[in-house]
Amino acid sequence: MLRSRTAVLSVLSILLILCPVIVPMPAQAQFVHARKVEIQAVAVKTGPKPEGAVINITVVVTPGNGEVFVSTLPYTEIDMQGSAQLAALTACDLLGLDYMKYDFFYTIHANAPIVGGPSAGGVMCIATIAALKNLSIRRDVFMTGMIYPDGFIGPVGGIPYKLEAAASHKAKYFLIPAGQKIVYVRETKIVKNGPFIFESTVVKPVNVVKLGEKLGVKVVEVETVNQALEYYTGYRLEQKNATVNLTKYSDVLKKLADRMKSKAEDLYSIISQIATSDELSQVNKMMNLAQKEYSEGKYYTATSEWFTAMIRMRYIQYEHTIKTEQALENEFNRVQRDINNMMSYLNSSSKSVGLESFQLYGAAEERVTIAQNYLNKAETSPDIDTALSYLAYARERVESARLWLSLLPGIKEDIPLGKQEIKRRAQLYLSQAESLLVYAGSIYGQKNLLDLAQQDIDNGRYQLDRGLYCGAALSAINAITEASLSIELIGVPNSLTGQQLLQEKINASRKDAQIAIAQLEKHVTPILPVAYYEFAETSKNPITKLAYFKLSERIAKLIGVLAKIHQHSKLVKVNHPPAPSFEESASENALRIKTRLPGFCVTLAIAAVFLAVTIRRRKK
Repeated sequence: MLRSRTAVLSVLSILLILCPVIVPMPAQAQFVHARKVEIQAVAVKTGPKPEGAVINITVVVTPGNGEVFVSTLPYTEIDMQGSAQLAALTACDLLGLDYMKYDFFYTIHANAPIVGGPSAGGVMCIATIAALKNLSIRRDVFMTGMIYPDGFIGPVGGIPYKLEAAASHKAKYFLIPAGQKIVYVRETKIVKNGPFIFESTVVKPVNVVKLGEKLGVKVVEVETVNQALEYYTGYRLEQKNATVNLTKYSDVLKKLADRMKSKAEDLYSIISQIATSDELSQVNKMMNLAQKEYSEGKYYTATSEWFTAMIRMRYIQYEHTIKTEQALENEFNRVQRDINNMMSYLNSSSKSVGLESFQLYGAAEERVTIAQNYLNKAETSPDIDTALSYLAYARERVESARLWLSLLPGIKEDIPLGKQEIKRRAQLYLSQAESLLVYAGSIYGQKNLLDLAQQDIDNGRYQLDRGLYCGAALSAINAITEASLSIELIGVPNSLTGQQLLQEKINASRKDAQIAIAQLEKHVTPILPVAYYEFAETSKNPITKLAYFKLSERIAKLIGVLAKIHQHSKLVKVNHPPAPSFEESASENALRIKTRLPGFCVTLAIAAVFLAVTIRRRKK
């Protein structure tokens, strides 16, 4: 018997040596250097009757390559991938961290199918910041709100139902987007009149602050992630200040303006011989406007005005000189040769790219790609006038690419960049732009901006395939800016309140651009960011102004990332908001309701008698 047991033990020992031991591992053990945060969010359940629900979100951040992974159980009606990616990108932008150095894992668990997506974006961003900075999350704070790429919190629906769900989970604070103190809900009324049943829908206002008081929850309006962060963690991001002195870059931008002015004057001398007086009058107005901007030191804006005048003059020249199909074909061929030669030059010369030359090559590659697009449009135009208009634009776009490259000899020292690094960045940003575009489209972002974003994504893919990586990266940044802005403008109606919110966004974007440029100019001459910043300052259109401030900031940050310059945002400790006090808490209110129920007093009396008898028996 002993021998048999010894034999069995020997066999088991051999098996244990040969076979691996499988030990259950905790969920986080699969991650290396992981930071994990759990947070509760609120949503609306799917179905005919609106009802709030609390969902659990887990965020894990690890060292990585800028990947975002999302798992939802059960599935949500709106894809959360775009919302999660936007939350991760925004969190890194706000903290001044390189997004591509981390991977992000989001797990969303709900007890019932929910309408997901935008309304959890703010909470996901808060949790991501907490994970990146090892902050603790307060469990009695709940929030709903869409996340905007600039850190603002956007409007959402179903707030009363979400508030009720938060109250049922012991919420003390419920954070909502600014301006949504009063919301409107739909109620179905059924009236029975004899054998007939009449059903109607009534829309009524709900003051969610007062509703919160009844439920024992303090409802607070917040505008930004930073404000919400104080309630959740007791920390806020330090507010930075910086100013941009555009006169420091006047010499560089003036060179662009002087060369564009010279080209415009040469073309003007040609068309003045063939143009009508009305045509010359139009051109003179454009030339005078450009000269005015130039005289005021707005050199990039003047360059843009002269460029517009040149397109008009080139069209006038074509209209007066191209009279046959052969002449039109010859001009098509000429412009195509110019585009091909420029692309060949860019592909070969941009192999040795530096931080400053990256901006010039990128600007040139973007413009020659746009020139090819307009040439393609010209070839498929339904009539000669449209064809000539597109053809004029294509030719002048090639010339503007040459203009940017003319600044290359002025670069004295340049920090070299690896072309594969630029390619990798371009690929990542294009993927981000595509995901953001799908997400923005699913929540009905501004269509004209979504169309522009799609064009820039197409341009970026075209450049990436041809080795024009600098242009591909810039086109991707353009697309991200446009798709992001299409989301931000969803909650900005054409009203006085909406205009005030728009102005606040412009002021915030101006400040962010100034900070990004100020951080970059310590290491690199920010030619392109400064040019776009100046254009934003001089623009009369508020949307254009907002877009170019944001573009200036994002391009400055892109160059900073390539230069491996990261100015981390500091966290400042603040006092946690005190727990709200009401005249009557939710639990007390519930007790008062119960005391009004029939039989409650009888039940309480029986319980008292039972308790007295029990105590008496124990004493005996």
